[in-house]
Amino acid sequence: MRKSFTLIEILLVVTIVTLFTGYSIVNYNIFSQVKLLEKEANFLVDVLALTKGKAKAADISFICSGLEEFGGYQVEINSSSYNFKQCCRDINTKAITTCGAEIQAYDFSTSISKVSGASRVDFYPLTGNTTDSTIRIKNENSAKCLEISITAIGVITVGDAPFSC
Repeated sequence: MRKSFTLIEILLVVTIVTLFTGYSIVNYNIFSQVKLLEKEANFLVDVLALTKGKAKAADISFICSGLEEFGGYQVEINSSSYNFKQCCRDINTKAITTCGAEIQAYDFSTSISKVSGASRVDFYPLTGNTTDSTIRIKNENSAKCLEISITAIGVITVGDAPFSC
């Protein structure tokens, strides 16, 4: 007698291998979408840190008008992009009155968007201080979100892990 596999044994092994392959592909796709979300969050944190540093150093690229002084830098964040610019503030009230042209603009990746939180973050001169804010960005493909927190003294942190949103 010859020893060999039956058709049912071969079909069973092929089915099991196919199931494991399909499961692995789905998990890899979710993993890659989460990594994309983390990459975008870290890039936004880098831009926030850059603008904070420019405000602390009083890096002035344009001159404010008569009743204004250097007011720091502002990051504007909308659902699909963000940018930063230099701003001027009123000498008496210290409120930001005008901002110059965008210094640099960035777009989120296609599946990434801001879903809630501050639409702008102002970093004040010489201290880098700001107002407490939280920004939540979402990856539409994986339905995962990450939060970026900014404290009043300018500490910028990203949440520990993406969560379902």
